[in-house]
Amino acid sequence: MHFTTKVFNTVCIIAALGHVEPTAIITRDVHETEMFYYEIRPELFNWTNGADTGFVFTPSLQNYPDLLHWIHYKFNSKNRHGYLYGTPPADSSDRQILLDIIGLNKKTYQVETQVIQFNIFEKSEYATNEVRFKINNLNVEDMFHEERIQYLLDIFRQNLWLGSKPNLYVTFLVSASDLGQRLPLDPNDTEGVIVNLGSSSNFSTILYDLEKEISPLQKMNKCPKDFKRTSVERYFRANGFNLDWCSFKLVELTIINQNHTMNVQDRTSTKHEEENVWELMESLRYSQSMDGDNSKLSVTLLIFMIFVIGIIFSIGVFRWHKNKKLSF
Repeated sequence: MHFTTKVFNTVCIIAALGHVEPTAIITRDVHETEMFYYEIRPELFNWTNGADTGFVFTPSLQNYPDLLHWIHYKFNSKNRHGYLYGTPPADSSDRQILLDIIGLNKKTYQVETQVIQFNIFEKSEYATNEVRFKINNLNVEDMFHEERIQYLLDIFRQNLWLGSKPNLYVTFLVSASDLGQRLPLDPNDTEGVIVNLGSSSNFSTILYDLEKEISPLQKMNKCPKDFKRTSVERYFRANGFNLDWCSFKLVELTIINQNHTMNVQDRTSTKHEEENVWELMESLRYSQSMDGDNSKLSVTLLIFMIFVIGIIFSIGVFRWHKNKKLSF
């Protein structure tokens, strides 16, 4: 765990203002292998979200300066809400997790603390199949706005993967930049979101056909950002999703026993490694192509410089011989 600058600044403010007593503990139930999110609003601290008011929220594991590795935090500057999100690993030894949320009102410099307790329960039915893909035109915090996740799930439940309707859920969600992809050069551009959807149902024929349809894209060094010629593109575009079809994958999860698929701690770490490798490989391929172009340019410049030096040397030798003859 790293003692971040934000945590340090907030602790300094609390130390200056004195001890801040937290209000009553808020409890939330979450499930293993299922992504959850919790929205931190100013109203949580009895503050009004006015147009001229700024807020800073600093979440951390109780008695620690930072969060667990599988819990992430994003702040949405548009609505000034914070979002805690993550996927609890299976067979976790800790079934109750306490988080301290320190809120700072930048207008009044008032500091409040709220404690949130997450109770982790087993899933009644674990996913055995996953659909993995990247959404280009959204940030992580956008996924938590206006039930956008439900819209995404409904695309699969109602059109692409009908058999998953009883038990489809989000198994993984994270910003593409958190998995090694470069940040956009323009701060106004979106970072992209990596999403995994899981179900215990078999993949549908539609999904298998889609996988074959987009298979040629896997050979491309860099996926066309605005590629929109898949047969199912209309479902996603109608709901505001622009998918990176080069990243679309169907993955069958290994079954360990009757109660768990490969979503124990090994699966969680493996999934992060696989996704990280996938994103890093995409970035690496692009970097290598850029490095290759740079290498070719360097060789060309070197040859040109040698050629120019040779000409200059030849001219010098010619003038020396000419001057030598004139002297005689």
